[in-house]
Amino acid sequence: MSIALILLSLVVLCVLAAALVDAVPAARNWAGRIGIGSLSAAQSVEKMTTVALRWLRKTPAVPISDQTRFTIWERMHGRYQSRKVQHWQQGALLLGVLQAGKTQEAQRFADSVLTSDGHWRTAVDRPDRALLAYALLRGGDANELRPAMDEMYAFLTTQACEGTVPYDPRVPDKRFVDTLGMVCPFLALYAVKYRCPQAAALCTRQWKEYAELGLQQQTGLPYHAVRLPSGVPLGVAGWGRGCGWYALALAEMLRCGMNVTDEARAFAAAILPWQQKNGAFSRQLTAEIGGESTATAMLGHFLAVLADRTVDAGCRRAAEKAADFLRASTRRDGQGDYAQGDTKGIGYYSLRLSPMPAAQGFALLLVAHSKQ
Repeated sequence: MSIALILLSLVVLCVLAAALVDAVPAARNWAGRIGIGSLSAAQSVEKMTTVALRWLRKTPAVPISDQTRFTIWERMHGRYQSRKVQHWQQGALLLGVLQAGKTQEAQRFADSVLTSDGHWRTAVDRPDRALLAYALLRGGDANELRPAMDEMYAFLTTQACEGTVPYDPRVPDKRFVDTLGMVCPFLALYAVKYRCPQAAALCTRQWKEYAELGLQQQTGLPYHAVRLPSGVPLGVAGWGRGCGWYALALAEMLRCGMNVTDEARAFAAAILPWQQKNGAFSRQLTAEIGGESTATAMLGHFLAVLADRTVDAGCRRAAEKAADFLRASTRRDGQGDYAQGDTKGIGYYSLRLSPMPAAQGFALLLVAHSKQ
């Protein structure tokens, strides 16, 4: 056999291997969508819970690339997906598991991230862990959790600059809408559980600052971020998951007894015109380009909480429609589908729509609530 033929064979084998790397996930994704939306309401909650528990025990790697072809190079260089633990994804899963009534499983997870004396097993180093802390505190014993909760609160107060907490300490002059949904629920609940008015004050400053600077005047929808102290908006207004983060902050502040009912009503009025006939909200609300599961779940949860507090029939119907869309987007094995992938940066949003841990948790939070 000539050297040229050997080299050609090697090239062909490499191309086939590269093709298989992409073909196998694509085939699994296609097969997973067969029969999507065929589960009953009860089956949806049961199977969604099973998936959420599995992912809570071992959170899957999150794709950070939108590429679906010739991904072998990105995979080889670690640029295709991230195995770094994202605490906000775990927090969302834990909130869903708690809503589904799996308290024992939630306690086992708590034992895996906290020491026997109630401290974090790994040091707090990012504000996004506040959402996980919130979920732990909502489902656990406040006295037993006090050391970890104090550590989380101390970290947030240390990071606060210009009076509020930045999403990333490396860019202290920017405030991201994501941060509202991650830190405000924790601060509100910490204030209640430990009778800490300073935590409530920080929560209020965090939310009000964004409400004053980060909402588009015409639509009432939040921009992705704002720059301080000028208040210049950054990115687009109406990014679906960004609206979800704003809504999550309001929903959990309401659940913690904070007086934001009027503001919540105003935000509900801003988002309801953009809900689609099938109950979904888009990855970009004003574009109305199909449904996206994360935004639909977060906004649906907000509407359900507001309906509970105000007995608003319109919000109740809208929340139920959102839950219907999520059930219709659930695969036979319980994985919620059509969730937007990881954001690349301000104004750079993923085109990928696939199962994601946070979307699974938020969807279960709403669907389990609507079943009750």
